[in-house]
Amino acid sequence: MSHRYLMAALSIVAVLLAAGPLAGTASAQDISFTLDDERLLVTVNKDGSVDLDYTFSFGNVTYLDGVDIGLPNEHYNLLTATATIVVGGEERRLTDIRESPFIDVGVAVEFDEDTINEIVSAGEFELTFHVNNPQMVYRNEMREGTAGVVVRPTWFSEEFQTGPTARMNVTILLPEGMSNRSEVLWLESDPFDPIYVDEATGRLAASWQFINVPPSQQASGAYDVGVGFPEHYVDVVFDPPQGDLLGDLGELICLLMPLIIIAAIIGIVIVSARSANRRREDYFEPKMNVVGAGPRRDLTAVEAAVVAERPLEMVATMILFGLERKGMVKVLSDERLMKLQRLVDRGEHEYETNYMLAITADGTLDRVLLRHALVQLINETSKKLKGFDLDATRRYYEGIAEKAWQQVKDAGTPEEFAHVLKERNEWMMLDPDYQGRMGRDILPLPILIGHPRPSTGGGGLPPVGDMAKGYVDRVRTTSQNLVNDMRGLAQDVVGQTAPRPSPAAGTRVSTGGRSCHCACACACACACAGGGR
Repeated sequence: MSHRYLMAALSIVAVLLAAGPLAGTASAQDISFTLDDERLLVTVNKDGSVDLDYTFSFGNVTYLDGVDIGLPNEHYNLLTATATIVVGGEERRLTDIRESPFIDVGVAVEFDEDTINEIVSAGEFELTFHVNNPQMVYRNEMREGTAGVVVRPTWFSEEFQTGPTARMNVTILLPEGMSNRSEVLWLESDPFDPIYVDEATGRLAASWQFINVPPSQQASGAYDVGVGFPEHYVDVVFDPPQGDLLGDLGELICLLMPLIIIAAIIGIVIVSARSANRRREDYFEPKMNVVGAGPRRDLTAVEAAVVAERPLEMVATMILFGLERKGMVKVLSDERLMKLQRLVDRGEHEYETNYMLAITADGTLDRVLLRHALVQLINETSKKLKGFDLDATRRYYEGIAEKAWQQVKDAGTPEEFAHVLKERNEWMMLDPDYQGRMGRDILPLPILIGHPRPSTGGGGLPPVGDMAKGYVDRVRTTSQNLVNDMRGLAQDVVGQTAPRPSPAAGTRVSTGGRSCHCACACACACACAGGGR
């Protein structure tokens, strides 16, 4: 992987050098704006391409002569590109769409003089853009028989954009003919909001909502999203790009010999940026880890999830499920924002009490208090690991989780299955592939076939197959709907429990564009592009 990062660094050097003079020309016009809303609709096509439909809402515009939109790869079909602008209440079609002079892979939507004057006068406008981009469905190397699409929405250079993007929404429409929601995979550690059926197309849709998105973090991949699905729903699937290291290096050395040292330095920066993408996961750092001392064996499932560094949205979900199972909290609504009712004042554990204190009078969770609860949980769990072996503890609870899965699979009756699943689900949630294993290991169990309902003398429980699917759906729904922008909350927690030094000024790469290979649970190819006007 380090070779790929170096190649990316060398490529970026070439891009920056080529774009430098042009970017300087643009900045000379005092371009400045805010991005109030960015919406991206990605439609997965059977031919392995995607249709990209962007809507941007710009505000506080001082001057802007065009918009550069980064695209996933160089195979985009410029003939399919269309754009429309609404400024001063008037809608008009823009026809000057060309290859961007400011970003590596992407297009420029240029404005004529009348449009520029109206934008400057109004100070705000809305731009819609459509293009077809082939070669976007890639084979999932981590799950046989599946493919997927990963998207990094385009971003704008912080040289021109003032402040973060206020709101960002990404929706991916899954391939036609796909109706089984349990077949949809998400990126590891980046689940989507609840799957729903798009009314306009009748397709399954996955969506993500974010607020206050810094362009630099967007450029580094912190807001990448994606879906995976069985290959048979599309006609064409591509293998993830591997690259010819020696050939590329030879060509670049010939072209960039004077810049090799600079490229190596930037390579280090890129690797650091990639490492920064894992900040949400790397939140647990026990101070007194003793190698060889053995595992800590008395942790709760929630504390074990912290030790395993499960995504914080999953940890928050596990706490809620435990409180609900114990009758301490009642879920009134699972729609965003979730509404909860506190039934007791204190929990069995301090983190449960802190969690319940975050429930406000209207039933929603106070973001600051929830963050405090998670920070306290992580810090207290870290103290519990003092004098124990972290790796041994992780292996110990991996074994506990595996036993939980086996106990559910060994259930002899539908009644036993329902009971064991309810009691052991929180330990099963320690598995990073929780959703996939429910689909592979649990739903096909013979006990779920021919025994649709436990015999409870009146049918108090739902069909056991629906119970298993329900757990998966609830995990997905709860992890996204507890608060607005759970991902942002998780980043705030990481900033307190495992702070990292910020990159030095000037190390941000403002221009992107090459498609890149991502190692993730539904691995595909990243759509990495942006950084222009």
